[in-house]
Amino acid sequence: MESHGNRTVFFAFGILIAIILIGVVGFMHIEGYNFIEAFYMTIITISTVGFGEVRPLSYEGMWFTIILIIFSLGFLAFAVSLFTKHFSDKLFSIYNVKKKMGKQILKTKNHVIVVGYGRNGSQAVDEMLRNDIPVVVIENRPKVILYMQENPKIIYIEGDATDDNVLHRAGVENAKALISALASDADNLFVVLTAREINPELIIISRASAIANDKKLKLAGATNVIMPDKVGGQKMAKLVMQPDINEFVDNIMLQRVGDVSLFEMSCSGIGPNTNKTVGELQIREKTGVNILGIKQENGEYMLNPSRDTVLKQGVMLFVLGTEEQVEQLKRILKY
Repeated sequence: MESHGNRTVFFAFGILIAIILIGVVGFMHIEGYNFIEAFYMTIITISTVGFGEVRPLSYEGMWFTIILIIFSLGFLAFAVSLFTKHFSDKLFSIYNVKKKMGKQILKTKNHVIVVGYGRNGSQAVDEMLRNDIPVVVIENRPKVILYMQENPKIIYIEGDATDDNVLHRAGVENAKALISALASDADNLFVVLTAREINPELIIISRASAIANDKKLKLAGATNVIMPDKVGGQKMAKLVMQPDINEFVDNIMLQRVGDVSLFEMSCSGIGPNTNKTVGELQIREKTGVNILGIKQENGEYMLNPSRDTVLKQGVMLFVLGTEEQVEQLKRILKY
């Protein structure tokens, strides 16, 4: 579709150039004008501005000028119609895309809103799309929006996320989480405050550049604050001290080792009076997943829980396994 539109524009330009060349060559041959004089006469003739001639025309020159005016008016009208159709179709296409995206967002529930499609925001979007998690991006930079349009999987809203109306258009009321990855900490703070006010249950992850802004963002309502520079420094140190462990964790968390990945799962499906231990549920024997750790109701973490560890409502499991194995575990936990 885009290549057809480009061909239309090139064809229209080709018509214009062809008319100019015919006029220049004709005036130079018939009237003996030099190139500048012939070019000048051609432009004033096809544009019909009515300026004076360079020199009085011969009869042959008059007939050539008449023919040039008649043909140029017709061809120029045709070229203008091609230009108009191309750009109107493009505008209509953009309008249709935005309208379609608006309808998609209205139907979307439990999605993730990513504010800012920069280095961090784009990485977050790519990772969630790989895991089939619905995402809506908010971005206001024209060049970045053009880049996003190359990926048909990305649903986006064009606008400033610090505006309440833009967050409403992105469906913040029905969203599961929001990632604010703007370059400015002040803008992230404003987005966090606004989003938290609209949706008190929203999980909000914010980017921060300055360490001093960590507490401010959390006070504003951020669930977690990520400082890329700090994390990057820690990762570089880990690569020096424990390179293989760091690579192993990255493969599990981001790239996946075969079909195996790390999952988190709630034990909310377990009845309040049917608490069972890991051994009693025979999780490893029945599913093949490995329980790496659990998060207790009080927020405390336990790594490598024993078979005597009791699983009950409010406990969160962190398991390593394939998607098929995790589905089997869901059936055991009635997830």
